[in-house]
Amino acid sequence: MRGHMRRGGASVLQEGAPEPEPWEAFGVDPAHMAGWDTLGFDPFEAAMAQGDGFTPGFAVHYRRQLGATADRWRRVDLDSLDGLHWHRAGFDPKEATRWRSLGVDVEAARNQRAGYCTGRGPAHEHTKGTN
Repeated sequence: MRGHMRRGGASVLQEGAPEPEPWEAFGVDPAHMAGWDTLGFDPFEAAMAQGDGFTPGFAVHYRRQLGATADRWRRVDLDSLDGLHWHRAGFDPKEATRWRSLGVDVEAARNQRAGYCTGRGPAHEHTKGTN
């Protein structure tokens, strides 16, 4: 984990851990911040849920599922803006981790997955012979 642990639905900072990203950095709607906080969602979890079309009033019925989704990203140390970009691009944590280990960014990975790879550049070199 990256410095915070979830306990009872809330994030708890460990001693010496870096501060988590603020709500604004994740693009969480200011009108809903208090609602997400009341549900025990941290900024990353709220941003993921919001990006998937949830509001706090609707998310209350899906807390467990939304929390489990965010936890899968946390386990691979992608509870960050980068992880949020991968999630919103339609990748799961395992795929995102694999692409990142190859030095491929989210846009290049999305293009390659969609079949738009031109056959040039470093991203192509990593995937040669795997099709």
